[in-house]
Amino acid sequence: MKQAPAIASIRSLTSLALPGEQLIPALLEALHRVIPSSRNLFDWTDADGNLIRYYFEGPIDAEVARHYFEEFHNKRESEAMPAFRQAVTGRAVIRSAAELDNAAFFRSALYNEIWRPQRLHTRIEAIVKSSRGDPLGSLVLYREPGDPPFTRDEEALLASLVPYIARGLEGGSRLPQAFVARRERRAILSLSVEGELLHVSRDAHKLLLLAHGGITPESASRDPEYSQFPTLGVLVDQIRRNDGASSRQVAFTIDNAWGRFVFEAEPLLAASARDGAIHVSIEHLEPAPIAWQRALDGSGLTIAQKEVCTLLKAGYSQPEIAAALSVAPSTVADHVKKIYARLDVHSVRELCERLAG
Repeated sequence: MKQAPAIASIRSLTSLALPGEQLIPALLEALHRVIPSSRNLFDWTDADGNLIRYYFEGPIDAEVARHYFEEFHNKRESEAMPAFRQAVTGRAVIRSAAELDNAAFFRSALYNEIWRPQRLHTRIEAIVKSSRGDPLGSLVLYREPGDPPFTRDEEALLASLVPYIARGLEGGSRLPQAFVARRERRAILSLSVEGELLHVSRDAHKLLLLAHGGITPESASRDPEYSQFPTLGVLVDQIRRNDGASSRQVAFTIDNAWGRFVFEAEPLLAASARDGAIHVSIEHLEPAPIAWQRALDGSGLTIAQKEVCTLLKAGYSQPEIAAALSVAPSTVADHVKKIYARLDVHSVRELCERLAG
């Protein structure tokens, strides 16, 4: 069954019992390997369908966000498509791409003022609801102009994943104890010595928002300013206090629902008569269980072998794995032999080191 590995991958990810804020970024990334798309989005809602916060892949465009929430959200968007609250409180599980595949939509203000500037052209949307039937949020997969249209099979595949996603969001409470650095989750910015925000890299605004509570309609609609982010003030104050010290780099770590954020700041000396500045790097660390799951997905192992790997890492013995999976001990031994051969390792310790990268 071609869909089995994809479904198993998402099922394993959503079974990690992580908070939704840590699950969703990993889930949106994993969905690209299941259903190709350009950018993915998840909107959290309350039981009445009101948008609480969201996570959108790629940089935050404050101007576009401000325009959308002021003019279109639950307002003028109904000229081109069902309004947000109507969509998440309705009965549909999947909103088909065909719903918007018409000339009227592509002529609409919503498409030309909001979608088009972000290179969004078509979408499929899944409405995720709790076991009680209350909306948990909206999951949207977008494709760009020139991309192939979403197919009925892809919509059916997304629908099959919705129950796992709902359980993952409802059951998420386990805070990870270990985190792993990822090159893709880094950003930089520069401040004046007075604390004015001078420059930001592509994802700096988003990481600042996540480190300070999350992305909401209000926070995403404001241009980034120094005063909005207390961590920057802490770093600037520390740099000033360290003036003249032998070590002038300072660091600050924030743990919140979105994970762990490491801020590092260092003063930059002026290369001319101009005043110096402060360089700040931000790193959003990934929960170790997610890093492990992603490594398993890229290992080339079968579904059963991945399950055995996960239990080996958790400290299970081979007889305990056999009992947990309801299979014969000889089956587990055969899986372990093939796993070791596939990954060229000779022990559980080497297996964990190999998949940890």
